[in-house]
Amino acid sequence: MRQRIPSLSSLRAFEAAASHLNLRRAAKDLFITESAVSRQIIALEKFLGVELFRRANKRVTLTAAGAAYSRQVREVLAQLERNTLDVMAHEGSGGIVELACVPTLAVEWLIPRLPDFYARHPQVVVNISAKTDFFFFDGAPYDASIHYGTDVYPGARTDLLFGEESIVVCRPDFFAGRTQVSAQEVAMAPRLHLASRALDWKHWIESAGVDLANPMSGARFEHHTMVISAVRAGLGLGLVPRFLVEQYLIKGELLSPVRHFLRSSNAYYFVTPDSRPTSDAVAGLREWLLAAAHDFACS
Repeated sequence: MRQRIPSLSSLRAFEAAASHLNLRRAAKDLFITESAVSRQIIALEKFLGVELFRRANKRVTLTAAGAAYSRQVREVLAQLERNTLDVMAHEGSGGIVELACVPTLAVEWLIPRLPDFYARHPQVVVNISAKTDFFFFDGAPYDASIHYGTDVYPGARTDLLFGEESIVVCRPDFFAGRTQVSAQEVAMAPRLHLASRALDWKHWIESAGVDLANPMSGARFEHHTMVISAVRAGLGLGLVPRFLVEQYLIKGELLSPVRHFLRSSNAYYFVTPDSRPTSDAVAGLREWLLAAAHDFACS
């Protein structure tokens, strides 16, 4: 079986050349000579019995087979690097969890609570990647995910963490020092939108009973963290999940000037794949997350 696996040096030379489509730059990346890169690629093509590059006028381009193989090799090398770094960082004990998470939730809710998790599970390492879109676990490098949406997730198990209520927030001086204003005043003020939830302000305004000609007006931002930052800068009003701004409300850096809120039909779920067994590290994280979410929801 080992005879059917190319050498790591030839795969690294091929991946570098495929990325740059330039042997000189590939050689510079690998700290070897251009001729050495060329020899490694020729050896790999001979091993595979497949032409990976077309060579013409001192230029190289990928063949169709080369383009497909380069994507596969890049993924394998990246996974090998992650595995190597995990072993080095974790010294082979405990367990590692590759967690995909909604970025603002990770920054504002999960990470501030992780010291408690590590106090209970000191041998476990949780690597967190930002992920907002739905993905299938097969072929993905993640062991689990914190997903915003419904409890229907193909090929996976879901555990409800908590729902979501979005509240209006502003700087304390935004309404000239007034801490409470009417829904009409909120609707008439500059509103800051989350691009992926473009209709939230429209739904809030309608459910508040306000008649507004264009509820969609206002600047749009890609992430909740950007909306919150813009609110703190005084650019307008944000409509954001309550749990993302709790620390700013407690510190008095932001306030909610109106009682009306928007309840989402979606929620946050801890998701694990059906296609693989749950490791002790993932099981520990799941148990801790459910307890932390319960305490938070009841607070």
